Amino acid sequence: MRYLKTFESYSNQNNILIIVDVQKSFKEFFTDKYVEEIKKYCNNFSKVYQIFDNHVDGDNVDKDYLYDDDHEVDYHKDLYNFPNEIDVIEKRYNYDVDADFYKNILDEQTYNRVKKLEKENKLKIGDYFETSEGTIIVYINNNHCWFHCPKKLYDIFKEIVEAQDDNKSEIIIIGGAKNECILDVEICAKSLGVKLTANNDYIYSATNCPIK
Repeated sequence: MRYLKTFESYSNQNNILIIVDVQKSFKEFFTDKYVEEIKKYCNNFSKVYQIFDNHVDGDNVDKDYLYDDDHEVDYHKDLYNFPNEIDVIEKRYNYDVDADFYKNILDEQTYNRVKKLEKENKLKIGDYFETSEGTIIVYINNNHCWFHCPKKLYDIFKEIVEAQDDNKSEIIIIGGAKNECILDVEICAKSLGVKLTANNDYIYSATNCPIK
């Protein structure tokens, strides 16, 4: 038994789980059992990152969460606590926005390039552009057109890419909602070179929860 425990700890030491938008304000889309099973699933990973949407804070959200890589999240009543969680990252979804929405954080050359690609319908899913604030915007072209990746998450993804070159870590993404926020994060990660896998056994949608 001691050997088995040691082997399990060793095999999981580099595994990373990314949980997207499993928070109480979206509870109409998943069950209590789903949350409990995710908590059990977290024990298979040495590092768990929780990414949540700050829509619960209203329309006028403080933009510090985007640009401050040391931004601390106030654990309010909307969040669950997950085993092996090492960090919580705040983000926000957007629906119908275009280059003009981000104009004030893009230098002139980048803005003109994005605007031209938009006009000519030449943007590709996963295309990303650096902002003047140390963040990136990523073209999603699904339920959400663009994802503005916060600096904190951007830095984490870059660290993961560097670490993947040195070990055989397994990176799994779960949560929801399918084709919406989880897709934002997945496309962003992959565009930066993160090798991750979506586990559909733990991905909910607006019409289905995989665990009843």
